[in-house]
Amino acid sequence: MLNIALSQPTSDIKAHLREIATSEFRARGGEAEQQGVVPVENLKTLHELGLWHASASKALGGLGGALTGEDPGLFLKLLRIVCAGDSPTGHCFQLHNHALWQLETISTPAQIERFLKPNLKKFSVFAAVGSEPGRVNMYEMKTRAKKVDGGWLINGVKNFVTNGTVADIIITSVAIEGADNYFDNLQMMLIEPTMDGVSFDDDWYRPHGMRTARSPIMKLDNVFVPDIHALGEPGAFARQRWQGRFHLGFAANYLGGIEGLYDWFLGYMRDRKKAGDPVVQLRAGEMKIALDAAAALFEKAIDAWQHDNVVDAELISMSAKSGAGRAAFTVAQSILYTAGATAQFEEHPLGRSIRNLETHVVHAGHDRTAQILGQAGLGAAFDSTLQR
Repeated sequence: MLNIALSQPTSDIKAHLREIATSEFRARGGEAEQQGVVPVENLKTLHELGLWHASASKALGGLGGALTGEDPGLFLKLLRIVCAGDSPTGHCFQLHNHALWQLETISTPAQIERFLKPNLKKFSVFAAVGSEPGRVNMYEMKTRAKKVDGGWLINGVKNFVTNGTVADIIITSVAIEGADNYFDNLQMMLIEPTMDGVSFDDDWYRPHGMRTARSPIMKLDNVFVPDIHALGEPGAFARQRWQGRFHLGFAANYLGGIEGLYDWFLGYMRDRKKAGDPVVQLRAGEMKIALDAAAALFEKAIDAWQHDNVVDAELISMSAKSGAGRAAFTVAQSILYTAGATAQFEEHPLGRSIRNLETHVVHAGHDRTAQILGQAGLGAAFDSTLQR
């Protein structure tokens, strides 16, 4: 497929994407919510625009847009724009590109040939999951992998498998039997949904918001996984601090989602002839201040990955993530107070956008984030890869 994005100036791509996101993505996102499905048409549009595999290196036909890529942070900036139209579409985009970035970075040459190159030549969807029912630590897995001839047998249950119902490959964190410490047993496996013993429960996923970012339960019942599907060495996910690289994806989603709603609010007030109302003007100005502050911190955090050490970049990314979440809640409340009851009718995006924010912002553990930032400031021990 011709990568349209590579032949256009970045500013033109962003402007075109914003127009599509706030019209097509927003409308189709609402339709997908009514149907209870992934907004696949939005994802395919991103592919047609040459943006879907944004975090892949340019050598593999992507945009090199990962934080460590040729155009650092481009993916995050595109994600922010997508979320201005539809946060669930953005989350699907986010999970796909985080998994893609991880897969390309850690894969062996044989895995690049087997899993990446064929999928990057078409519309394909990647996912990644660590979450499990009852898990007490982000790195300690209950799902077990037992070594057998030629591969592994996997047994366990994973939940919140975003993109799972449409994924081609799911990077799945498991624990290798016989090793107690997660630095020795935490193993990433490349699960294909067509493997024998893999099943999904999508009916389980009934959240308040983010309903189209389908995140089912995945059950693994004696799933045989060939050796080539083992991604990286045991403990690589934790040692390479991958969780810390994902903080800004959530910041981009929170920030983009509320920026899109703010822009809609301004248009709604103008349409209702309220632009001259001093109270509306005051509220609009207060919201703009909050959004500008969150946006500045977001941009500073992206830049930190190019200039600061990894831990400092992780810490400011955590601050940007929680700062964007707090700004989103503050601005959303002000919009609700100012726009009035009619604005929450289904013909408008307000109600759905608020539900999405309320569900997605609490995905990260903001109390834990604040505690870690406090630990760092006080000189106590901390782990800036965590978010819960």
